[in-house]
Amino acid sequence: METLLKPLSSSPNKSSRLSLPAQTTDGSDLSVSYKTNSEDGVLPAHRLPTPFARTLTEVPSYEKTKKTNKVADYQLKIVVVGDGAVGKTCLLISYTQGKFPTDYVPTIFENYVTKVQGPNNKIIELGLWDTAGQEEYNRLRPLSYTDVDLLMICYSADSKTSLYNVEELWFPEVKHFCPDTPIMIVGLKNDLYAIDNLEKLVDPKDAELLAKKLGAFAHFQCSAKTRNNVDELFGVALTTLLRDTLQNEKVVPFTQKVFGSKKPSLLTLTSKQSKPKPKKARRFCTVL
Repeated sequence: METLLKPLSSSPNKSSRLSLPAQTTDGSDLSVSYKTNSEDGVLPAHRLPTPFARTLTEVPSYEKTKKTNKVADYQLKIVVVGDGAVGKTCLLISYTQGKFPTDYVPTIFENYVTKVQGPNNKIIELGLWDTAGQEEYNRLRPLSYTDVDLLMICYSADSKTSLYNVEELWFPEVKHFCPDTPIMIVGLKNDLYAIDNLEKLVDPKDAELLAKKLGAFAHFQCSAKTRNNVDELFGVALTTLLRDTLQNEKVVPFTQKVFGSKKPSLLTLTSKQSKPKPKKARRFCTVL
């Protein structure tokens, strides 16, 4: 049994047809012979694959795709500021990608977006904005201060000048553009305390006193190189931003889902701690 198809032909003296076997009995591939009455004779057959015999490439499961593409329950923006070369970019890359960059490239503007799984399987889309610390970018930097949920003012453990500038430069700037935004003071490169001369490094007590003086809700010291306290830093930041939602949660796990470490960073809260008290001094925590 043959099915005849008559394609259009520009020459009236030539006729063509496609010959398709209706079925095969040995399970082999179907073949198509293109026959013509011209002098060319019969052209070579084109092999079609046997139905359902194709080997599929790896396809993500529906559940995996669903989780990856799930619309975020919360969208938060954190802006990181501080002197140039204190380690802001390394901090964000260490958190979002789980690696430490070895080459220093001055940042103008950089935006990192990652997804974090919070309590009750809520998905948090976290936008991390890296800014330039150099003076020549003072006019561009304020562009990143729109719709900010939290600010991190950074200093480096090996630069006392960077801690001085936290008070003299960065705090006045962010308070001018974001007067009601919560602030964290973040000390970077704290791995140097184990290998360097302590007299050359920032005294953690001085940084803690400064953070309290400025009204920051927390002072953190961490290392992008060793990833010490990196997950905990962002865990505290997220918990602070979502405090009203998490009032009834005693243990709040924030697990890096897209990049970085899969190890959850746990922050233990009590119901008393999670409820903000009006008209009283802010609670303050220091993690070294």
